[in-house]
Amino acid sequence: MVLPPLPPAPSWFPGHMASFTKALPTLLANTHVVIEARDARLPLTSINPTLETALAKWRVEKEGLGANSGAGVCERIVVYTKRDLVSSKGEKPLESALKRHFDHRIHFNSTGSPRDLRALHSSLVSIAEENKETTPHLNILIVGMPNIGKSTLLNNLRWAGTSISTKALRTSAQPGLTRALSERLKLNLDPPIYAVDSPGVMVPFLGRGDEGRERGVKLALIAGIKESLYDVESLAAYLLYKLNRLNPENPAYLPILPKSAQKPVQDLEEFLYLVAERLGSIRKGGEYDLERTARWFVGWWREGKASQWPETHGWGFDFDFSSYSEQEGIRTLQEKMDEYVSRYVERMRSVQDGIEMSPTREKRLAREERKKARDAKRQAAYEAKKLGSGVAKKPT
Repeated sequence: MVLPPLPPAPSWFPGHMASFTKALPTLLANTHVVIEARDARLPLTSINPTLETALAKWRVEKEGLGANSGAGVCERIVVYTKRDLVSSKGEKPLESALKRHFDHRIHFNSTGSPRDLRALHSSLVSIAEENKETTPHLNILIVGMPNIGKSTLLNNLRWAGTSISTKALRTSAQPGLTRALSERLKLNLDPPIYAVDSPGVMVPFLGRGDEGRERGVKLALIAGIKESLYDVESLAAYLLYKLNRLNPENPAYLPILPKSAQKPVQDLEEFLYLVAERLGSIRKGGEYDLERTARWFVGWWREGKASQWPETHGWGFDFDFSSYSEQEGIRTLQEKMDEYVSRYVERMRSVQDGIEMSPTREKRLAREERKKARDAKRQAAYEAKKLGSGVAKKPT
Protein backbone atom coordinates (compact mmCIF):
# COMPACT_ATOMS: atom_id res chain seq x y z
CA MET A 1 0.00 0.00 0.00
CA VAL A 2 1.53 3.23 -1.20
CA LEU A 3 0.56 6.66 0.12
CA PRO A 4 -1.54 8.29 -2.64
CA PRO A 5 -0.46 11.62 -4.12
CA LEU A 6 -1.63 14.33 -1.73
CA PRO A 7 -2.22 18.03 -2.42
CA PRO A 8 0.19 20.56 -0.89
CA ALA A 9 -0.52 21.49 2.72
CA PRO A 10 -2.48 24.75 2.68
CA SER A 11 -1.99 27.73 4.94
CA TRP A 12 -5.24 28.52 6.74
CA PHE A 13 -4.61 30.91 9.62
CA PRO A 14 -7.20 33.73 9.39
CA GLY A 15 -6.80 37.00 11.24
CA HIS A 16 -9.07 36.05 14.13
CA MET A 17 -6.81 33.07 14.91
CA ALA A 18 -3.70 35.25 14.88
CA SER A 19 -5.43 37.81 17.14
CA PHE A 20 -6.47 35.16 19.66
CA THR A 21 -2.97 33.61 19.71
CA LYS A 22 -1.48 37.04 20.43
CA ALA A 23 -4.00 37.72 23.24
CA LEU A 24 -3.70 34.24 24.79
CA PRO A 25 -1.03 35.07 27.45
CA THR A 26 -3.21 37.90 28.80
CA LEU A 27 -6.28 35.64 28.89
CA LEU A 28 -4.38 32.90 30.69
CA ALA A 29 -3.31 35.32 33.44
CA ASN A 30 -6.92 35.27 34.73
CA THR A 31 -7.53 31.58 34.07
CA HIS A 32 -7.48 28.80 36.68
CA VAL A 33 -8.30 25.80 34.47
CA VAL A 34 -7.63 25.29 30.77
CA ILE A 35 -9.70 22.67 28.98
CA GLU A 36 -8.08 21.69 25.70
CA ALA A 37 -10.35 19.80 23.32
CA ARG A 38 -8.82 17.30 20.91
CA ASP A 39 -10.38 14.84 18.48
CA ALA A 40 -10.15 11.19 19.55
CA ARG A 41 -9.82 10.14 15.88
CA LEU A 42 -6.62 12.22 15.60
CA PRO A 43 -5.29 12.27 19.17
CA LEU A 44 -1.81 13.45 18.10
CA THR A 45 -2.56 15.49 14.99
CA SER A 46 -5.08 17.58 16.97
CA ILE A 47 -2.33 18.67 19.38
CA ASN A 48 -1.47 22.28 18.57
CA PRO A 49 2.23 23.05 19.28
CA THR A 50 1.43 26.78 19.45
CA LEU A 51 -0.97 26.16 22.32
CA GLU A 52 1.49 23.76 23.97
CA THR A 53 4.12 26.51 24.15
CA ALA A 54 1.71 29.09 25.59
CA LEU A 55 0.26 26.67 28.15
CA ALA A 56 3.69 25.51 29.34
CA LYS A 57 4.69 29.13 29.98
CA TRP A 58 1.35 29.77 31.75
CA ARG A 59 1.94 26.86 34.11
CA VAL A 60 5.45 28.05 35.01
CA GLU A 61 4.18 31.56 35.73
CA LYS A 62 1.19 30.34 37.77
CA GLU A 63 3.24 27.97 39.87
CA GLY A 64 5.61 30.85 40.63
CA LEU A 65 2.74 32.75 42.26
CA GLY A 66 2.27 30.06 44.89
CA ALA A 67 -0.73 28.02 45.98
CA ASN A 68 -1.81 30.49 48.68
CA SER A 69 -2.70 33.15 46.15
CA GLY A 70 -5.94 32.58 44.28
CA ALA A 71 -4.13 33.28 41.03
CA GLY A 72 -1.89 30.28 41.66
CA VAL A 73 -4.59 27.71 40.82
CA CYS A 74 -3.35 26.07 37.63
CA GLU A 75 -4.97 22.96 36.17
CA ARG A 76 -5.03 21.63 32.65
CA ILE A 77 -7.54 19.09 31.34
CA VAL A 78 -7.33 17.50 27.90
CA VAL A 79 -10.69 16.25 26.65
CA TYR A 80 -10.72 13.84 23.73
CA THR A 81 -14.07 14.48 22.09
CA LYS A 82 -16.02 12.15 19.78
CA ARG A 83 -14.80 9.02 21.50
CA ASP A 84 -17.81 7.21 20.05
CA LEU A 85 -16.29 7.60 16.56
CA VAL A 86 -13.25 5.44 17.33
CA SER A 87 -12.84 2.05 19.01
CA SER A 88 -12.28 2.13 22.76
CA LYS A 89 -9.33 -0.29 22.77
CA GLY A 90 -6.75 2.50 22.52
CA GLU A 91 -8.01 4.84 25.23
CA LYS A 92 -6.14 3.44 28.23
CA PRO A 93 -2.87 2.84 26.33
CA LEU A 94 -3.02 6.38 24.91
CA GLU A 95 -3.62 7.89 28.34
CA SER A 96 -0.72 5.94 29.81
CA ALA A 97 1.62 6.89 26.93
CA LEU A 98 0.75 10.60 27.18
CA LYS A 99 1.31 10.69 30.94
CA ARG A 100 4.96 9.84 30.35
CA HIS A 101 5.40 13.22 28.66
CA PHE A 102 2.66 15.56 29.92
CA ASP A 103 1.32 16.61 33.30
CA HIS A 104 -2.39 17.05 32.67
CA ARG A 105 -5.65 15.26 33.36
CA ILE A 106 -7.28 13.33 30.52
CA HIS A 107 -10.97 12.74 29.85
CA PHE A 108 -12.69 11.00 26.94
CA ASN A 109 -16.05 12.42 25.95
CA SER A 110 -18.78 11.18 23.67
CA THR A 111 -21.38 13.64 22.43
CA GLY A 112 -24.66 12.83 24.13
CA SER A 113 -23.11 10.64 26.86
CA PRO A 114 -24.33 11.81 30.32
CA ARG A 115 -21.78 9.54 32.00
CA ASP A 116 -18.82 11.15 30.24
CA LEU A 117 -20.21 14.62 30.91
CA ARG A 118 -20.76 13.96 34.61
CA ALA A 119 -17.20 12.67 35.00
CA LEU A 120 -15.75 15.86 33.48
CA HIS A 121 -18.10 18.12 35.40
CA SER A 122 -17.24 16.35 38.67
CA SER A 123 -13.53 16.99 38.03
CA LEU A 124 -14.20 20.71 37.64
CA VAL A 125 -16.28 20.84 40.82
CA SER A 126 -13.55 18.97 42.72
CA ILE A 127 -10.93 21.52 41.62
CA ALA A 128 -13.21 24.37 42.71
CA GLU A 129 -13.90 22.73 46.10
CA GLU A 130 -10.21 22.06 46.77
CA ASN A 131 -9.30 25.71 46.14
CA LYS A 132 -12.36 27.57 47.44
CA GLU A 133 -10.47 29.19 50.34
CA THR A 134 -8.16 31.07 47.99
CA THR A 135 -10.32 31.09 44.85
CA PRO A 136 -13.96 32.11 45.42
CA HIS A 137 -14.86 31.23 41.83
CA LEU A 138 -13.14 29.17 39.14
CA ASN A 139 -12.34 30.64 35.72
CA ILE A 140 -12.07 28.20 32.80
CA LEU A 141 -10.82 28.82 29.28
CA ILE A 142 -11.51 26.21 26.60
CA VAL A 143 -9.09 26.00 23.67
CA GLY A 144 -8.32 23.70 20.76
CA MET A 145 -8.23 23.38 17.00
CA PRO A 146 -11.25 24.32 14.84
CA ASN A 147 -14.35 22.10 14.81
CA ILE A 148 -13.14 19.81 17.60
CA GLY A 149 -16.35 20.26 19.60
CA LYS A 150 -15.43 23.01 22.09
CA SER A 151 -18.74 24.89 21.90
CA THR A 152 -20.81 21.70 22.11
CA LEU A 153 -18.81 20.62 25.15
CA LEU A 154 -19.40 23.93 26.94
CA ASN A 155 -23.13 23.87 26.14
CA ASN A 156 -23.34 20.39 27.68
CA LEU A 157 -21.28 21.31 30.76
CA ARG A 158 -23.54 24.33 31.32
CA TRP A 159 -26.57 22.07 31.21
CA ALA A 160 -24.95 19.59 33.64
CA GLY A 161 -24.19 22.28 36.22
CA THR A 162 -27.16 24.64 35.93
CA SER A 163 -29.96 22.56 34.31
CA ILE A 164 -30.27 25.24 31.61
CA SER A 165 -30.96 23.32 28.42
CA THR A 166 -30.94 26.21 25.94
CA LYS A 167 -27.73 26.51 23.92
CA ALA A 168 -25.61 29.49 24.88
CA LEU A 169 -23.16 28.93 22.01
CA ARG A 170 -23.81 28.31 18.34
CA THR A 171 -22.33 25.16 16.83
CA SER A 172 -21.63 24.10 13.24
CA ALA A 173 -20.28 21.15 11.29
CA GLN A 174 -17.94 23.58 9.49
CA PRO A 175 -14.75 24.98 11.04
CA GLY A 176 -14.31 28.62 11.92
CA LEU A 177 -17.80 29.51 13.23
CA THR A 178 -16.45 30.79 16.56
CA ARG A 179 -14.33 33.81 15.67
CA ALA A 180 -14.18 35.64 19.01
CA LEU A 181 -14.26 34.94 22.73
CA SER A 182 -17.69 34.08 24.07
CA GLU A 183 -19.39 35.75 26.98
CA ARG A 184 -18.61 34.37 30.42
CA LEU A 185 -20.82 31.32 30.98
CA LYS A 186 -21.77 29.91 34.37
CA LEU A 187 -21.12 26.16 34.44
CA ASN A 188 -21.94 25.54 38.09
CA LEU A 189 -23.85 27.38 40.81
CA ASP A 190 -22.11 26.25 43.99
CA PRO A 191 -19.15 26.35 43.92
CA PRO A 192 -19.34 29.00 41.20
CA ILE A 193 -17.56 27.98 37.98
CA TYR A 194 -17.36 30.19 34.90
CA ALA A 195 -16.04 29.43 31.42
CA VAL A 196 -15.16 31.25 28.21
CA ASP A 197 -15.18 29.66 24.75
CA SER A 198 -12.47 30.65 22.27
CA PRO A 199 -11.93 30.46 18.51
CA GLY A 200 -10.45 27.28 17.15
CA VAL A 201 -6.78 27.85 16.33
CA MET A 202 -5.12 26.07 13.41
CA VAL A 203 -1.38 25.42 13.21
CA PRO A 204 0.15 28.29 11.16
CA PHE A 205 2.44 25.83 9.33
CA LEU A 206 1.38 22.21 8.83
CA GLY A 207 4.84 20.93 7.92
CA ARG A 208 7.00 20.04 4.94
CA GLY A 209 6.71 17.29 2.35
CA ASP A 210 4.48 14.27 2.85
CA GLU A 211 4.32 14.90 6.60
CA GLY A 212 2.68 18.29 6.15
CA ARG A 213 0.48 17.09 3.30
CA GLU A 214 -0.76 14.13 5.33
CA ARG A 215 -1.44 16.28 8.37
CA GLY A 216 -3.54 18.66 6.29
CA VAL A 217 -5.61 15.86 4.74
CA LYS A 218 -6.24 14.28 8.15
CA LEU A 219 -7.56 17.58 9.51
CA ALA A 220 -9.71 18.07 6.40
CA LEU A 221 -11.18 14.58 6.86
CA ILE A 222 -12.48 15.50 10.33
CA ALA A 223 -13.67 18.87 8.94
CA GLY A 224 -11.09 20.63 11.10
CA ILE A 225 -9.77 22.73 8.24
CA LYS A 226 -11.62 24.65 5.55
CA GLU A 227 -12.93 21.89 3.27
CA SER A 228 -12.87 24.02 0.10
CA LEU A 229 -9.06 23.85 0.28
CA TYR A 230 -9.29 20.19 -0.78
CA ASP A 231 -11.11 18.29 -3.51
CA VAL A 232 -13.20 15.48 -2.10
CA GLU A 233 -11.54 12.77 -4.21
CA SER A 234 -8.17 13.53 -2.56
CA LEU A 235 -9.83 13.01 0.82
CA ALA A 236 -11.47 9.79 -0.38
CA ALA A 237 -8.14 8.49 -1.72
CA TYR A 238 -6.41 9.01 1.61
CA LEU A 239 -9.37 7.54 3.53
CA LEU A 240 -9.26 4.39 1.38
CA TYR A 241 -5.49 4.14 1.94
CA LYS A 242 -5.85 4.43 5.75
CA LEU A 243 -8.66 1.90 6.03
CA ASN A 244 -6.55 -0.55 4.03
CA ARG A 245 -3.58 0.11 6.35
CA LEU A 246 -5.62 -0.42 9.51
CA ASN A 247 -6.92 -3.81 8.41
CA PRO A 248 -5.35 -5.04 5.13
CA GLU A 249 -7.27 -8.32 4.92
CA ASN A 250 -10.67 -7.16 6.15
CA PRO A 251 -10.98 -3.35 5.78
CA ALA A 252 -13.93 -1.53 7.30
CA TYR A 253 -15.42 -0.49 3.96
CA LEU A 254 -16.27 -4.04 2.80
CA PRO A 255 -19.96 -3.81 3.84
CA ILE A 256 -20.54 -0.81 1.53
CA LEU A 257 -19.30 -2.71 -1.55
CA PRO A 258 -21.57 -4.89 -3.71
CA LYS A 259 -21.91 -8.37 -2.21
CA SER A 260 -20.27 -9.87 -5.28
CA ALA A 261 -17.13 -7.71 -4.83
CA GLN A 262 -16.48 -7.59 -1.08
CA LYS A 263 -12.70 -7.82 -1.09
CA PRO A 264 -9.94 -5.22 -0.44
CA VAL A 265 -9.52 -2.61 -3.19
CA GLN A 266 -6.41 -0.46 -3.65
CA ASP A 267 -7.37 1.70 -6.64
CA LEU A 268 -9.62 4.68 -5.82
CA GLU A 269 -11.42 4.80 -9.18
CA GLU A 270 -12.24 1.10 -9.03
CA PHE A 271 -13.43 1.50 -5.45
CA LEU A 272 -15.68 4.49 -6.26
CA TYR A 273 -17.21 2.64 -9.21
CA LEU A 274 -18.08 -0.28 -6.94
CA VAL A 275 -19.59 1.93 -4.25
CA ALA A 276 -21.50 3.96 -6.84
CA GLU A 277 -22.93 0.72 -8.20
CA ARG A 278 -24.05 -0.30 -4.72
CA LEU A 279 -25.59 3.13 -4.03
CA GLY A 280 -27.09 3.59 -7.46
CA SER A 281 -25.24 6.90 -7.74
CA ILE A 282 -25.78 7.63 -11.44
CA ARG A 283 -25.81 10.90 -13.38
CA LYS A 284 -28.07 11.74 -16.27
CA GLY A 285 -26.84 9.77 -19.23
CA GLY A 286 -26.15 6.66 -17.16
CA GLU A 287 -22.62 7.52 -15.95
CA TYR A 288 -21.62 6.84 -12.36
CA ASP A 289 -21.31 10.00 -10.25
CA LEU A 290 -17.88 9.43 -8.71
CA GLU A 291 -17.61 12.86 -7.04
CA ARG A 292 -20.92 12.38 -5.26
CA THR A 293 -19.85 8.86 -4.28
CA ALA A 294 -16.53 10.14 -2.87
CA ARG A 295 -18.45 12.73 -0.82
CA TRP A 296 -20.75 10.01 0.49
CA PHE A 297 -17.77 7.82 1.42
CA VAL A 298 -16.13 10.63 3.45
CA GLY A 299 -19.45 11.37 5.17
CA TRP A 300 -19.93 7.67 5.94
CA TRP A 301 -16.61 7.64 7.80
CA ARG A 302 -17.27 10.94 9.60
CA GLU A 303 -20.48 9.50 10.98
CA GLY A 304 -18.47 6.77 12.70
CA LYS A 305 -19.69 3.88 10.54
CA ALA A 306 -16.19 2.35 10.59
CA SER A 307 -15.47 3.04 14.26
CA GLN A 308 -16.15 -0.43 15.69
CA TRP A 309 -14.51 -2.39 12.87
CA PRO A 310 -11.42 -4.38 13.95
CA GLU A 311 -8.16 -2.44 13.50
CA THR A 312 -5.40 -5.02 13.36
CA HIS A 313 -2.54 -2.70 12.40
CA GLY A 314 -3.20 0.56 14.25
CA TRP A 315 -5.65 2.74 16.11
CA GLY A 316 -7.46 5.72 14.65
CA PHE A 317 -5.68 7.64 11.93
CA ASP A 318 -2.63 8.66 13.97
CA PHE A 319 -1.33 5.23 14.99
CA ASP A 320 -0.03 3.00 12.21
CA PHE A 321 1.74 -0.09 13.55
CA SER A 322 2.36 -1.77 10.20
CA SER A 323 6.11 -1.24 10.47
CA TYR A 324 6.44 -2.82 13.92
CA SER A 325 7.38 -6.46 14.26
CA GLU A 326 7.88 -8.84 17.15
CA GLN A 327 11.57 -9.02 16.31
CA GLU A 328 11.87 -5.37 17.44
CA GLY A 329 10.62 -6.32 20.89
CA ILE A 330 7.49 -4.19 20.50
CA ARG A 331 4.53 -6.53 20.85
CA THR A 332 1.73 -5.16 23.00
CA LEU A 333 -0.55 -2.28 22.10
CA GLN A 334 0.81 -0.33 25.07
CA GLU A 335 4.41 -0.79 23.96
CA LYS A 336 3.54 0.32 20.44
CA MET A 337 1.69 3.40 21.68
CA ASP A 338 4.52 4.34 24.05
CA GLU A 339 7.01 4.20 21.20
CA TYR A 340 4.77 6.06 18.78
CA VAL A 341 3.88 8.85 21.21
CA SER A 342 7.52 9.28 22.27
CA ARG A 343 8.60 9.80 18.67
CA TYR A 344 5.73 12.20 18.02
CA VAL A 345 6.44 14.30 21.12
CA GLU A 346 10.14 14.50 20.26
CA ARG A 347 9.25 15.70 16.78
CA MET A 348 6.67 18.19 18.06
CA ARG A 349 9.08 19.71 20.58
CA SER A 350 11.72 20.14 17.92
CA VAL A 351 9.19 22.25 16.01
CA GLN A 352 8.40 24.22 19.19
CA ASP A 353 12.10 24.95 19.59
CA GLY A 354 12.14 26.53 16.14
CA ILE A 355 14.04 23.80 14.31
CA GLU A 356 11.31 23.78 11.66
CA MET A 357 9.43 26.78 10.32
CA SER A 358 7.39 27.70 7.27
CA PRO A 359 9.14 28.92 4.10
CA THR A 360 7.37 32.28 4.48
CA ARG A 361 8.77 32.74 7.98
CA GLU A 362 12.23 31.64 6.84
CA LYS A 363 12.21 34.29 4.11
CA ARG A 364 11.04 36.97 6.55
CA LEU A 365 13.75 36.11 9.07
CA ALA A 366 16.36 36.07 6.29
CA ARG A 367 15.28 39.56 5.20
CA GLU A 368 15.51 40.77 8.78
CA GLU A 369 19.01 39.30 9.14
CA ARG A 370 20.17 40.95 5.90
CA LYS A 371 18.77 44.29 7.09
CA LYS A 372 20.57 43.94 10.43
CA ALA A 373 23.84 43.18 8.58
CA ARG A 374 23.43 46.25 6.32
CA ASP A 375 22.63 48.48 9.30
CA ALA A 376 25.64 47.17 11.21
CA LYS A 377 27.91 47.76 8.20
CA ARG A 378 26.67 51.31 7.76
CA GLN A 379 27.06 52.01 11.48
CA ALA A 380 30.63 50.68 11.44
CA ALA A 381 31.46 52.88 8.45
CA TYR A 382 29.98 55.89 10.22
CA GLU A 383 31.98 55.20 13.40
CA ALA A 384 35.19 54.77 11.38
CA LYS A 385 34.61 58.03 9.50
CA LYS A 386 33.78 59.82 12.73
CA LEU A 387 37.04 58.70 14.32
CA GLY A 388 39.00 59.77 11.25
CA SER A 389 37.57 63.28 10.79
CA GLY A 390 36.26 64.10 14.20
CA VAL A 391 32.89 65.14 12.68
CA ALA A 392 30.63 63.13 10.48
CA LYS A 393 27.05 63.12 9.37
CA LYS A 394 25.12 60.19 10.88
CA PRO A 395 23.91 57.77 8.21
CA THR A 396 20.19 57.64 7.45
